[in-house]
Amino acid sequence: MQKLTGPKSLNYGTAEVAEPRTKTRSRERRYMDRKFLEGLGLEKDVIDKVLDQNGAEITALKTQLTTKDTEIKTLRADLITANNRVGELEKVNVEDLERQLTEEREGRAKDKKEFELRALLSKEGCTDTDYLLYKLGDGVEFDDKGKVKDPENFMRSVKEQYAGQFQEAQAGGTGNPSNFPRNRTEIIPPEKNPYTEKGWNLTEQMRIEVNDPEKAKLLKAEANVG
Repeated sequence: MQKLTGPKSLNYGTAEVAEPRTKTRSRERRYMDRKFLEGLGLEKDVIDKVLDQNGAEITALKTQLTTKDTEIKTLRADLITANNRVGELEKVNVEDLERQLTEEREGRAKDKKEFELRALLSKEGCTDTDYLLYKLGDGVEFDDKGKVKDPENFMRSVKEQYAGQFQEAQAGGTGNPSNFPRNRTEIIPPEKNPYTEKGWNLTEQMRIEVNDPEKAKLLKAEANVG
């Protein structure tokens, strides 16, 4: 076959003369093969130093690659974890959480109001605060701080409506527990005695023990409570 002439023919001729670059030769140059270095006419001690330096550089590069690979794996794991977390957050019902929070706040406010009302009734001599709280229901007005509005008029109205639920002090009394009218020889019915099974009332027990320890002893004795 007749060869092509011209510039391209000259280039091809040059390519044919030149030694082709193969993968094997490329690896030899990259890894500084001893045979390759000997072919350059280098002395043995020089070759040893070159190979040692090249080996050290290769080892360092492998270490860097291993480190980067570990970092990539860690970042990938973190990304997966973050994506899973985002998925969990997307499932959260924000409206439901807000509703629960509102209910919790309202519940605490209601408990505070009940505590304030119970304390006021007990202070005024109420014998059964649980009963009055039930009867009063939601009809009690409170201020912004959770206190009963106009407590004096409120208690006056409550005492008029539920007079039987309050112990009245004797006229001219000093506030001493002994001023409360009672017949020491009278036996209080079981349903009225806060220490009996029928009349059990912890609130009333505490009130009597604080305000009238002597009466508390009598009631305990009648109820056979030690």
